[in-house]
Amino acid sequence: MAGGAVPAVPGGGSGIPRPVNNPIVSWFTYMLAFSAVIGGFLFGYDTGIVSSAMLYVPENGGMAPMDSLWQELIVSVTPGVAAIGALLSGPGSDWIGRKKVGIYARDVQLWIIVSACVIFAIGAGICAGAPEKITLLVGRVFLGLAIGFASMIVPVYVSEASPSHIRGRLLTGFQLMITFGLMAANIIAGGFSYIDPVNIGWRLMFGFAAVPALIQLFSFCFLPESPRWLYEHDREDEARMVVSRIYNGNEEWVDYEMAEIKFACEEERAAKAKHAGDGPVYWRILTTAHVRKALIVGCLLQAFQQLSGINTIMYYTGTIIRSAGVKDNHTTIWISVGTSAVNFVCTFIPMAFIEKVGRRVLLILSVIGVILSLCAMGVAFLLINNASALNEQDLYNDKYYNITAGDDTSYCENFSNCDFCVTDDNCGFCEYIMDDGTRTGFCLPFGASNDTADYAGTGPCSFVSPNPDYEWQDTYCVTQYTILPIIIMVIYLSCFSIGYAPLPWVFNGEFYPLWARSTCASIATAANWIFNLIISLTFLSLSQAATKYGSVLVGNRRPHTTGTFFIYAGCTVVALVFFFFFVPETKGLNIEEIEFLFMSEAERKKRQILHHVAETFDEIKEHADEVVYASSPHTKIVYEDFTDEHF
Repeated sequence: MAGGAVPAVPGGGSGIPRPVNNPIVSWFTYMLAFSAVIGGFLFGYDTGIVSSAMLYVPENGGMAPMDSLWQELIVSVTPGVAAIGALLSGPGSDWIGRKKVGIYARDVQLWIIVSACVIFAIGAGICAGAPEKITLLVGRVFLGLAIGFASMIVPVYVSEASPSHIRGRLLTGFQLMITFGLMAANIIAGGFSYIDPVNIGWRLMFGFAAVPALIQLFSFCFLPESPRWLYEHDREDEARMVVSRIYNGNEEWVDYEMAEIKFACEEERAAKAKHAGDGPVYWRILTTAHVRKALIVGCLLQAFQQLSGINTIMYYTGTIIRSAGVKDNHTTIWISVGTSAVNFVCTFIPMAFIEKVGRRVLLILSVIGVILSLCAMGVAFLLINNASALNEQDLYNDKYYNITAGDDTSYCENFSNCDFCVTDDNCGFCEYIMDDGTRTGFCLPFGASNDTADYAGTGPCSFVSPNPDYEWQDTYCVTQYTILPIIIMVIYLSCFSIGYAPLPWVFNGEFYPLWARSTCASIATAANWIFNLIISLTFLSLSQAATKYGSVLVGNRRPHTTGTFFIYAGCTVVALVFFFFFVPETKGLNIEEIEFLFMSEAERKKRQILHHVAETFDEIKEHADEVVYASSPHTKIVYEDFTDEHF
């Protein structure tokens, strides 16, 4: 990569000016980042594959009965456990290292990301061989734990091991691998969907996840610790060696980066001495104003990202496509490939521009596009509802249609049209096209037995007496607007990919000082997964209670109120206001400099003055006459006590 000019700006707390020219980055740096961000592929693959696999899992004999609650549980348990995994990985990474954590075996440590790979492979195997839904749920728990580990530690590791002028690009690589994992999952699912998908295909979909996990397991055996962690643990020579490899031997940049790392570690050691009795790291974070502020901003970035409904759309892509009128599961999966490919390609946009236009600009533009797309999605489903076939409530008692009355029939009969009908789990729509093209029909309950569950329980679309002039619709209603949700979903994913997808991960890899970095990153990552869990766990139920565009069941009517996608849009409007006022620009700053952005002006000046005074005393101490100290040990003790106490 060719070097280029950057603005000459003061350094961080070290006071050393930043070198004017960008360094030529070595291939080692890119290989390091690539090996790490394979964890993003695992994250994306799981998100994408569950959407396709769940098209077939409910039809498997061993999984029956599987209602929408069980489907939500199987989908949602992974992000729920990922939140726990993220919280556990933070303290562990500080204990041993950004890459390595665990037990010793002849000086060979188990690693956080390596552990994540092993757990992920185990989880994939359990899911693939699950004979019934409880075992499948256990496998999803293992996958969640592994994803929680990887999603927290990878951005931290990459941020600490990346040159500042391309750090944003390399961190965006984590999101790129997520989207690549999504696309690969849909392609692989498309292939496996032709191999007895109800009994074998979905198992192969889950099982294939072990392959990228094993690739990362192998590649991560050759990567070094992050230089900041090495320096923090008194391995300065190793830290300098790693920094030299990252900056391709550019001594000017190596000296500058080592000075910044030294300053940050000295500040941390002084803080530890000062706050030795102040309790655990969590308490120090809460009582340190600028770190607490950074953590709040980081957590809200992750929470608002999920409140935009992104993982709902990714987890339930198949459901949305089917609700747009696509019947065949194979077609549904291949359309999912197209939508995920758009998501993947658009992620190259922030990689190209993040170091040119800055983080804030990309974030704000992306969020605005997401808001408009969510509103458009709500409007699209509203148009579908208004144009869907009416329920012929007056003809239910007509013997010609062979409809047997009952409590379940009375329940479905109350829905006024096809869209309201198919939104409910218990009902489907038996549609008839009249000579003038008008669509009409009946809202009827599903058949009670396994053999008749894909048909109406009674009437012209029943298994017993089907009428070829009628068509049974259980997930969608045919209208002239049926294709709109798919088109808008592509636009939504495009807008989301250019900023809202990668930047919460980028910011949370940059915001925090060394002593709090892993803990804060784990808390913020847990926030992402907790809100992911809330959104994915409630989508199907929320869609039934509020429909896709917004109606709530009141008696026999469903008056229009705020609906699912409009709720997501409202949350994203709040996010836009928050981001505009509280998220700083971090382009071009190194990790140590970014900490200063959250400090008050007075605190920044105080930190820099104390550092320069401490450096002056260090120089005096270094050049002092050793004989004087030797002849007056009491003076030496007083001097050291004074400097330790005040600096």
